[in-house]
Amino acid sequence: MNKAVKTKETTLDLAVLAEDSKSMSGFGTLNLARDTAIPYISILQTSSPQVNPSKAEYLESAKAGQLFNTVTQETFDMLKVIPVFYHLKYVEWKPREQGGGFIDSHDAESGIIGQTKRDPMTGKMTLPNGNHIVQTAYHYVLMLNADGGYQNAVISMSSSQLKKSRRWNSLMLSQKIKGPQGMFTPPTYAFTYQLASVSESNDRGSWFGFSIEKGDQVTDASIYGESKAFAQSAASGSVDAKPAAPQITTDKPKLVDDESVPF
Repeated sequence: MNKAVKTKETTLDLAVLAEDSKSMSGFGTLNLARDTAIPYISILQTSSPQVNPSKAEYLESAKAGQLFNTVTQETFDMLKVIPVFYHLKYVEWKPREQGGGFIDSHDAESGIIGQTKRDPMTGKMTLPNGNHIVQTAYHYVLMLNADGGYQNAVISMSSSQLKKSRRWNSLMLSQKIKGPQGMFTPPTYAFTYQLASVSESNDRGSWFGFSIEKGDQVTDASIYGESKAFAQSAASGSVDAKPAAPQITTDKPKLVDDESVPF
């Protein structure tokens, strides 16, 4: 999964960025394939088994509020990532009292949300069959490791974190670069972003949410090329973003979505 970065950095030509901006924006329609699974980056909460000594998943070094790689089981206080692709889905979950679990992932244009009614007891959007629909934003990223390597990953955001997703998209679209023929909006993978967590709360409870800040422009041509390749793979449907990891904690007292798959 990890790939070594070339020792000698090659400078990225701005003309390449300008040309890519004409055909690839980093956004688009995503077909969720099933042939390749990639890790999710989530946030550990006080209720996460990784911070509970009585659970089999317990990690001695893990702390609530840290970012967590669901495949490598690594924790981070902060991560540098390059966003390569984005898509919004309406994810269908079976209620926990009926066994729980992921059912299907629907396109935003499918009209599935129009078939739901809000449950007055839970506030959840519920289908006639009793399943719940959760609006979920998926951000495909290239995660830059401290040792100079990089790894493909997915960050999913729902409920209270959707506003973070929208802000992140706005940050990406606001980026401008001066090229050979003037200013242009580059592909989303032309810049890095710093991810961390921040404590949030309301009258129903408290949790850790995402903190997202602008980073630096990508100048290494090999990293840029890898990001572009990942974006193209996501667009072609050759990577799997099926929710095989818990959703980001939302505004709930228990700090975990009822439909989330356990860590």
